[in-house]
Amino acid sequence: MLRHLIVRLTFLFALCLSSIGVTTAAMAASDMATDWIDEDFTSVRLISAQTETGGKQTLRLGLEYELQPDWKIYWRSAGDAGFPPQLDWTGSQNVGEANVLWPAPHRFSIFGLETFGYKNQIILPIDVTIPDPTQPVAIQLNVDYLVCSDICIPASADFNLDIPASAAGGSGVSTASNHAHQIEKFVSRVPLTGAGLPMEVTSLTTTTINDTTHLRLAVRGLDEAGVAIDDILIESDLRAGFGLPKPATVDDDDSTDTKYFDIAVLGLAEDQSLNDEAITVTAIAGPLSVEQNLVVGAAGDSVAGTTSMAASGATAGMSFWMIGLFALLGGLILNVMPCVLPVLSIKVMSALKAREQDTNRVRIGFLASAAGIITSFWMIAAVLVGIKLAGGTIGWGIQFQQPLFLTVMTIILALFALNMWGLFEISGPDQLGNAANDAITRSESHGHHISSNFLTGMFATLLATPCSAPFLGTAVGFALAGSVFDIFWIFTLLGIGLALPYFAIAIQPRAAHILPKPGRWMNGVKFVLGLALIGTAVWLLGVLSVQIGMTGAIAVGLGLIAGGVFIWARKRTSNLRPRFAFTSLAVLGFLVALFAPGFSQPPSSTSASSSNGTLAWQAFAPETIDTLVADGKTVVIDVTAEWCVTCQVNKKLVLEKPDVRTALTQDNVVLMQADWTRPDQQIADYLASYGRFGIPFNAVFGPAAPEGILLSELLGVDEVLGALDDANGSPSLASSAQ
Repeated sequence: MLRHLIVRLTFLFALCLSSIGVTTAAMAASDMATDWIDEDFTSVRLISAQTETGGKQTLRLGLEYELQPDWKIYWRSAGDAGFPPQLDWTGSQNVGEANVLWPAPHRFSIFGLETFGYKNQIILPIDVTIPDPTQPVAIQLNVDYLVCSDICIPASADFNLDIPASAAGGSGVSTASNHAHQIEKFVSRVPLTGAGLPMEVTSLTTTTINDTTHLRLAVRGLDEAGVAIDDILIESDLRAGFGLPKPATVDDDDSTDTKYFDIAVLGLAEDQSLNDEAITVTAIAGPLSVEQNLVVGAAGDSVAGTTSMAASGATAGMSFWMIGLFALLGGLILNVMPCVLPVLSIKVMSALKAREQDTNRVRIGFLASAAGIITSFWMIAAVLVGIKLAGGTIGWGIQFQQPLFLTVMTIILALFALNMWGLFEISGPDQLGNAANDAITRSESHGHHISSNFLTGMFATLLATPCSAPFLGTAVGFALAGSVFDIFWIFTLLGIGLALPYFAIAIQPRAAHILPKPGRWMNGVKFVLGLALIGTAVWLLGVLSVQIGMTGAIAVGLGLIAGGVFIWARKRTSNLRPRFAFTSLAVLGFLVALFAPGFSQPPSSTSASSSNGTLAWQAFAPETIDTLVADGKTVVIDVTAEWCVTCQVNKKLVLEKPDVRTALTQDNVVLMQADWTRPDQQIADYLASYGRFGIPFNAVFGPAAPEGILLSELLGVDEVLGALDDANGSPSLASSAQ
């Protein structure tokens, strides 16, 4: 009897253990979450709404924060300070595009600053596409975020989460995890978009109240939805702030279901206007929130597909054509900018050779050069469009941040110089006439001058891109912030502007006959122009040293010197075997120059040095500008690069002038420099916030100009001193300088 009782109790105990094990395994399978990553101020983890892919093409995840009291993280548009969480999916497998769904945020007002974010607990829902739903998903996610209370602390977290594929034939069991319901609670707080909204902004206009610009919004549907406006958030590419919404009364409106609200616009520059500006409006009313893309002054229907709120094709009328005129003038002025001067060697030789050619030949040659310039601008535009569509950073002259481009350009310049000195020339099949070297070889006399001139024009454009000029920054900023059409339209006009001198000579070819007749003196000219090309190559090596280190740049230079020496030796002998050997060694030298950057160790940092010339520049820290200005400081921002010739000209001819240097070294002036020689996303984003996509970029901030005074691309002494006085609110800086 006792034995039977023991057996039954043992069986029952085993059955209970088995049930507990199954339940635990099921809970573990449904608890798709990483471990919490704990900080003193928050804990964060990654959770999934699904236990398996379920054959679906989308996976819903959640980035869950548990914040300590009085700490917060930021919304997608942080406001006057801060930045939102940054997600990097590098290393993930079977993961496509990720879209963060931002729940409606809270407004935080402190010391006159307006920021937007979340406190306590928040889950940021994330929809991730699955390229192959039949395969498992392996997530590797790095999150950089800023968490703030009385102080702000940047933090980072790494997550690994594996989502298995569906079982063959399907299990018939729900794939929802234990976190699905919690994630959906925050999805319900994401503002509604599209048509048929329960409440919507029906008009958006500007008005002036007490000499201050205000946005006036008409919101329909509040009474019918049984809600009242808590907050209205405005997102715009303009560097301006927007205050709290205040109820307004409109005398000529009898509608009982339309409410009006005024929002003060803060920090809008005198030459800026909100009219025709594309903005995003997020209206929050209790548990209900809606999001609309609108244009100020237009009807209240949402602008479908609006992805850029900067000046673009939406800007119509005179401003659109004015930007086009700026592009044309900017391209024309590029012809006389310092970085284009080396190209004059090719232009001068072409003009000298045109002296004794017939009129039609001269005309066709210069038209071909103009076509090369415009074609190269189209190629640059196409590359920038591709980078933009891929989500990358775009800007004017950013190809000079790439070591491969710098190396190839240095080799081409060296070959051009050697060719100009008569050390080698290309012969053989007609197809070789398409090589870039035809731009300055004697193949012109053999009927291949069209391709030579065409390539000359393309080469001129490549060397022009590190320069900025008056009107150029405005035009390029308009293009790169706009649509694909804007980019191609503006870059076409830039090309036409740069090619205008060529068109002028093509229209009146007899102008070439003004030049002196060719003679022995041309050998001296060739030698000097070859030196100009070598000087440009040395400058590019200096830029390359910042990218790949001094050792790598020296290796490239030694490869070029070796190649040049062996080409010279080849020229000095007529025996076939030594010529072949010297040719092989020359090619080997240039190959060493080409591949040396791949084996070089880049410098650890390219930040601005503490002392640049005679001025002491601090490292770039834009987040500290507001604090410095609040302390009564005047902050001077200089975004520069080794490859930016205009930046170097500004430094030598303006910033280091005695009067300016004296003003910049005052105790209450803080100099802050950003080095964009190598790619830097923070600098690119900072430039884009001002609608700029190229450098030089200079701005002055101060107590009387907290939003900043933007300076022109080509600086002037009076302009800099005047901006310092205006930002400081008194003429003390300029007076002490003088």
